[in-house]
Amino acid sequence: MSELVQAYGTKEAPLSIEQARAKIRSDFTRFAQMVINGVTLPAGHVFAQSPALGINHQLTWYLGCEIKSANAGLSVFGHLAVADDKDSNQLHIEARYFHPELHFRDENGKAKSSRAYNPGYGAHLWVDQGRPYWGMNRSLIEGRQFLSNVPTVETMAEEVVARLNHAISARAQPHEAEAVSGL
Repeated sequence: MSELVQAYGTKEAPLSIEQARAKIRSDFTRFAQMVINGVTLPAGHVFAQSPALGINHQLTWYLGCEIKSANAGLSVFGHLAVADDKDSNQLHIEARYFHPELHFRDENGKAKSSRAYNPGYGAHLWVDQGRPYWGMNRSLIEGRQFLSNVPTVETMAEEVVARLNHAISARAQPHEAEAVSGL
């Protein structure tokens, strides 16, 4: 049995709900910090640390529960430090984290599972350039936007950082972005 499977419990040996929440919190926090520390954002952009978009909110947005929140994915966001809906050069960045299949017992001792279709870690990536309205931006991600069945948080974070940095480096410069948007 792999360490990954043991760390997230098995049907025969599920984690307690406290262990499951702690595992999700630990892994997502490690992933988020590696992404934040490894991605080079362009001038004027920051990673979201506000109460509404920061790491702690991501872990507890769904009824204060890490497990329920993580079921739909937990995100790290990058954006302009000062919002400007008219800036056609701005980037909108998101790396959404998914944990492996999780087996746990709820508060009443009932066996449950989360993300049963996910054998390893996964991520979905977005890097869009342009105004934050439909049809006014374009994706900078080349190739697949998804990573799946990755064996470790560290391996996934390294790949996410590489893909995000590559996409960011492909962005149009201010004068190019204005030409693309017709301004």
